[in-house]
Amino acid sequence: MNNNTPLHVDVCIVGAGPAGTLLSHLLNRKGISTALVERQANLHKSFRGEVLNQDGEAVLNKYGLYSLVAQSGTLPLAKIEYWENGSILHTVYPGEHESHVGIHVPQHHLLDVIVAESGRLPGNREHVLFNTIMTGLLKDEQDNVIGIHVRQDGSPASIQASVIVGADGRYSAVRRHAGLVPDVRKHGYDLLWARIPAPAAWEPAVRLASMDGEQLALFSQFGGYVQIGWNIPQGSYPKLRQQHFEPFIRQLVAAFPCLSDSVAAHIRSWSDFVLLSVESSYCESWTHGNIVLLGDAAHTMTPTGAFGLNAAIEDADVLAELLIGMADDHFTNMAPLQQLQLARGEKVKQQLSKQVDMENSFQERYASFMV
Repeated sequence: MNNNTPLHVDVCIVGAGPAGTLLSHLLNRKGISTALVERQANLHKSFRGEVLNQDGEAVLNKYGLYSLVAQSGTLPLAKIEYWENGSILHTVYPGEHESHVGIHVPQHHLLDVIVAESGRLPGNREHVLFNTIMTGLLKDEQDNVIGIHVRQDGSPASIQASVIVGADGRYSAVRRHAGLVPDVRKHGYDLLWARIPAPAAWEPAVRLASMDGEQLALFSQFGGYVQIGWNIPQGSYPKLRQQHFEPFIRQLVAAFPCLSDSVAAHIRSWSDFVLLSVESSYCESWTHGNIVLLGDAAHTMTPTGAFGLNAAIEDADVLAELLIGMADDHFTNMAPLQQLQLARGEKVKQQLSKQVDMENSFQERYASFMV
């Protein structure tokens, strides 16, 4: 691919995350050609929202993909525990007809399986383009959008497509170039992330604790790890880093004494944490002409409730059906793209609202378990 000979496809998808790869795969099943554009060098990029719930699992099962992902390795989470001073206060188990409270799915397991399955399709028409960054919209002489400009391995090139999909996350380049502006909401906290080996006999679960009025969450991960998510007041990290590290980390060990050895070995300084600035957003319009957004590009969610990954997967499922229908008319009518937001928008808004309620009620709910 170079600037003199553009790649021609039916649908150009920017962002090879769960939503983008799933969408590309579902389209290729129907013989629709795609370009899957990814700025990273491979599919093994860092990603922290890896909990699949029943909604996301149902979509993957619908297409026979979850069983394949499970063969690569997943970890069903058996319960949610609320802890206080090293002891369990309250436990939430799966609901009726449910076998887990979530499933940890390493993102590269999910992405590798989906892309590999596309590669096995007869007459596969998926073009996966790594080290490729969108730099702008490609337009014809009448100012119609006919694709995107990119830089692949540092060299300029272009991709022509009937439809451009922004699956490129909360800092979406597609959204920016299309002039679609999200309504961004701060939630009053940021997150410190860390990942450490789990202690022996660590049961797969979500564990929650309250630390000086802030939420501390532990997520069991496939491969014998624990992911730590520690809420801190929004914007407080620079000042926090100026303080001594030991008193801060001592709180984690006090909350979960069984982690003391792993914490001592693997969290030794502030640099062992990764800071995530927490915000949510919602675009009042997910489309502009032949451009459509999905997942975090259309509606960024916070980590609360683990909705983000699953909402993106559901978006991809709905959008795939719309695009398959549009292919019957050779993509001459772009109006069906608006059906994505009509089909998904209300549920997404409810989930965004539920996240706020869960965050605001955590301390009150936690206190009720201590009575």
